[in-house]
Amino acid sequence: MRRLWRPPLRGSIHVCGCGHSGTSILTRLVGAHSRIHAIAGETGVAKKERYGRYRLALEQFWSATEAAGADLWVEKTPKHVRHLGFILGAAPASRILLICRHPLDTVASLKRRYGRLGKGLRRWKQDNGRVLHWRAHPQVLVVRYERLVQSPQSCLEEVMGFVGLGFEAEQLAYHQQPVQWYGGTGQEQAAAARSEHDLAGLSHVVHRNRQINQPLFDNTGTYRQHLDAKEIARVQRSCSRLAAALGYSL
Repeated sequence: MRRLWRPPLRGSIHVCGCGHSGTSILTRLVGAHSRIHAIAGETGVAKKERYGRYRLALEQFWSATEAAGADLWVEKTPKHVRHLGFILGAAPASRILLICRHPLDTVASLKRRYGRLGKGLRRWKQDNGRVLHWRAHPQVLVVRYERLVQSPQSCLEEVMGFVGLGFEAEQLAYHQQPVQWYGGTGQEQAAAARSEHDLAGLSHVVHRNRQINQPLFDNTGTYRQHLDAKEIARVQRSCSRLAAALGYSL
């Protein structure tokens, strides 16, 4: 059946990529701009690829953005990297920020979350394969985690130019304005933890809120604390070709 024509939606900024690659901190930095409203948490609005549901969500985002006196919104759902065709088809003017991180650090972090190496390894390859696929699209900018944490102002200047705004020094002081993006408090937080079956429960929700409320720090190279020699070799064998395509040396 031929799909009926649907009017293009008014999009804004989506941040996505493999989980544990820095999507939260990138969103926090972008959302600290005076003209950008950050949507709390991970909405997953495009994961079912339903135009009507996505349209209603974007209307709510724009309503909240206007109420906040901002011009753009930024939303973060890492797994939206698997639904970019839908997002750009429904809202062609959307700007997509894809963040990637060295496979050893990412897989090590995912191993701590999942409790096993294989699942994190598969996720890094699956999601970063999509980063590679989309990186040349004119509405997409790929951000490297390592550059973000080591040269934040230079990186953010490029990011803000891509979304059509200028960098503000206050963005680097984001932690001076605490936010509670994940899970709320009390019963809401516990419910959020239960809803994410693959996470280590409430502690992970608390950890994510803590991460986005502390000053920017460089977490590169920490894989050595969490992977043994055999695990490192396994990641190197499995990821070398894709890592090289993304500019990483193993």
